[in-house]
Amino acid sequence: MYVYRTLRIEIPWRLVEERPDVLGLAVRMRLAVEEYARRLLKELTGQEEPKLAPEELVCLLTPDRRELARRIIEEVFPKYGLKRYIAEWAKFFWRDVVFHRAVPLNAQLRVGNERDISMAVFVDLKSGIVRVRKLGIPPFAVELKKNNIVWIRERLEEGAKLKLAFLGIERQRGKEPTYGKLYVALVFAREVQQIKPRAVVVVDVNRLDNGVTAGLLVDGKLRQTLRLPDESAVRELRRLHEEISRLDGKAAREADPVRRRRLEDRARYLASKRFRKIRGIVAHIAREIIELAKTYSAAVVVDTMEDETYRELKERNSSGVKKHFLDGLGQLRRRLQHLAQWYGLPYLEERLYSTICPRCGAKMKELNNRRMRCPVCGFNNNRDNVPLIWAKRRYWEILQKTKQPAFSATTTLLTS
Repeated sequence: MYVYRTLRIEIPWRLVEERPDVLGLAVRMRLAVEEYARRLLKELTGQEEPKLAPEELVCLLTPDRRELARRIIEEVFPKYGLKRYIAEWAKFFWRDVVFHRAVPLNAQLRVGNERDISMAVFVDLKSGIVRVRKLGIPPFAVELKKNNIVWIRERLEEGAKLKLAFLGIERQRGKEPTYGKLYVALVFAREVQQIKPRAVVVVDVNRLDNGVTAGLLVDGKLRQTLRLPDESAVRELRRLHEEISRLDGKAAREADPVRRRRLEDRARYLASKRFRKIRGIVAHIAREIIELAKTYSAAVVVDTMEDETYRELKERNSSGVKKHFLDGLGQLRRRLQHLAQWYGLPYLEERLYSTICPRCGAKMKELNNRRMRCPVCGFNNNRDNVPLIWAKRRYWEILQKTKQPAFSATTTLLTS
């Protein structure tokens, strides 16, 4: 089974300002892809803009739909002035284009003195440059940062190879489509076999301020516990949110348009910083958990939350700092799943209750400081420990479940 990880390299705005044709190409490619996907899905479902899960797309985009997809691409892509080379790649990867809303491009990685074989994206580790060419505009280059090079070398050491690349542009949400940062995404692939787990790492996913608890279970016994993130990271997020709220309030009361604009710009900058901070915290938590699982050849079992419960929490905390702590919850689950697949670790989402007594099965009551107490049998413990106790009780059942193949063949982009 092949698994995938993706490195996203942002194209600096300085280059975009100097080369507006790069922005123009990225926007035209995005618009062509969106029109193609919209038309194809409408033909297949009869709906204008159906909201489909990845699993539903897999079932829908069967090989017998290929000729229809290719015909739509041939009609749509020339309208946006795209080179035939791009359309041909879109036809070859017609399903991937729908999944990722971008056209895969062939790519080459030079580590030493390998000959340049003229692919669309050429990654030269020696010079630290990514060159993009053959797309109907003059070639352009993006400099790799040191951490990009380190990331690539780590993937190579793990046996991965550069599979393909994307030229992408962020689409901003809103009534009218607007576009943000440009990037080149490098997709690395490696072949893995799922390990036979000898232990289980159970993860209780909470709001980031309540902490994420992970426990290592071996032979039904709790051997190690992780509690993440540290308090200093949570305090920093709270401080950022308070400053953003203060600036938003001050901007709303400011009569002078110039000063109001400055306040709004500062608030947007800090909001972007908050997003990056949450993403960094989530990445750190996922790495720690996966390292623990790798060390003990363990399956990763994540306590799931029903969709209704998650929606209720989002609605209840639709504004304020709690909303942003909740934003990290979905990110963490996705990252854990993708990293587990990358390293061949079985991944399972299983309901492990935090409000049901693991001793007698009665509904528990929450006390102060996230303590849970059972009114029937008197069981008393921290709420975050209850799912681990449930996992101990069901250890052999859960371990058996994780031994069943659960990998998906769908290519998934993971920004790391």
